[in-house]
Amino acid sequence: MAIPSEGPATTILVIDDQAFFTTMLRNVLEQHGYKVVAASNGPDGIAAARQFKPDAILLDVEMPAMDGFTVCQALKADAALRHIPVMILTSTDDAKLNKKAFAAGADITALKAVSGERLVNTLRLALMQRPPSAS
Repeated sequence: MAIPSEGPATTILVIDDQAFFTTMLRNVLEQHGYKVVAASNGPDGIAAARQFKPDAILLDVEMPAMDGFTVCQALKADAALRHIPVMILTSTDDAKLNKKAFAAGADITALKAVSGERLVNTLRLALMQRPPSAS
């Protein structure tokens, strides 16, 4: 099955406190035609999700003040945002961490070390499976 390409109207929100990683994600995603919005912490990420209503969210787990699990729970508790696929990105392949991510409402998890092509393909699959928005 061919995975359809997403158009430039598809907005991805990246929530990560590491500027280098955010820049890498932005470069990969923009090369594939995505519009990227970024936030460097959980509270700003939630605010950006409310403002921009992205098509998907890439979320770091380890952030100061508010970790990715808490951010994911807040996003999924919001009726206007819960339909947005959330991909939690982690540095380690830990089954307990994955279980905690899914319990928080994540739609998918991926290693931060994943190749750009695999990340984009996984993101496309998540976008294809998202439920309709609440609006």
